[in-house]
This record gives sequence, C-alpha cells and structure tokens, in this order.
Amino acid sequence: MRTFLLFLSVSAVLATAKADKPPHSPFAVTTFALSLGSTTDGQLFSLFIVKVVDDTVVVESQPISRLNFIRQVQGRTFSAANPDGENLFRKYGVSKCLNSQDSTGFVNDCPVLDDLWKLRFWEFPLQLPAGQHPVVGWAAMKLRPDDRQMLLLSGYGMKYPVDLVIGDNMFRLLHDMCDEEWVANYRGGF
Repeated sequence: MRTFLLFLSVSAVLATAKADKPPHSPFAVTTFALSLGSTTDGQLFSLFIVKVVDDTVVVESQPISRLNFIRQVQGRTFSAANPDGENLFRKYGVSKCLNSQDSTGFVNDCPVLDDLWKLRFWEFPLQLPAGQHPVVGWAAMKLRPDDRQMLLLSGYGMKYPVDLVIGDNMFRLLHDMCDEEWVANYRGGF
C-alpha cells in the first residue's frame, strides 16, 4: 500500500511539473543571434541567423556580416528572421542603433555592436596602431568575465562567454548595454 501511495504522490508531482512547462513546439523558428566569440577576420563578436526549437536548441546557424545584420534587423532587407520587415532596433528600444539614420530613415550603423567585445575582455585584445592608448573593456578578468558577470549574462541565455545569445535575449542584451547603470553594474556591481 505504501508503494502505491508513493507512486501516486510522485505521479501527481510529475503531472504538476509537466503542466507548468510550455508545450513543446516541433517547429523551428528563425531569428537573430550573436556570440562574443571572435571571427576569423578579426571581428571580436559574431552575428548569426539561426533556426531554433524551444527557444534554445539551435538546429541551424548562418553567420552574417555586420552590415547585413543591421539591414535585416531594421527591415531594410528581406530576412527570414524578420519576415514582417519591422525595425527591431526600435521595437526593442536599442537606443544606440536609432541615432545614425540616412536620408531615407534607415540606420547606417549600430554603435552598441562596437561595445560587445567589452563584455568579454578587460582591455582591447588586438594590437593597436603605434601611439594609440589601450581601450578599457568591462570584463573583470583579462580574457573573460568573472563569475558574477557570467551570472548576469546567464540571464540572456549565456553559460559560457562564447555562447549564442538568441532572439529576444539578444535584443534585451543590446538594449541593456545602452543603459549606463547596467554597464556600471556589469563592470563593478553596486
């Protein structure tokens, strides 16, 4: 009888746990992603279009250039990751990517992308031209964020410094990087 009651209790707990989870989606969704991993051409971050299942399982990834990323995110160029052509910088409030517009109203650049390396490195890791002073990053350690910083980045889906930050999490990270208080917290905490 005890075994039967234990079985019923465990079954009830498991059924409750399953009810709390969102339903599994067998369909892949195409979205944007970024990584703090360097590229072979010396760029200190990577941009992608990815197909994901359940928001985190990447089933396909395609690297894209910075220019194509900016054009596709703002809806200027067709993208499977932005089929409605919406300006996702505006939608997610990535303020540093809304200021450099051309005469047609499209963004030419996204300066917050230039700050991505700062999340990973203490100082600019590439050799600077003679006479130029080192640029300081935001990471607490020379080549990677410390554990506290990784805990902050885990809120965006990163377990390791070179993991993909996918979809909404990517736009939240870019948005937060535009906030001086968030940067101050990331750099040294309150």
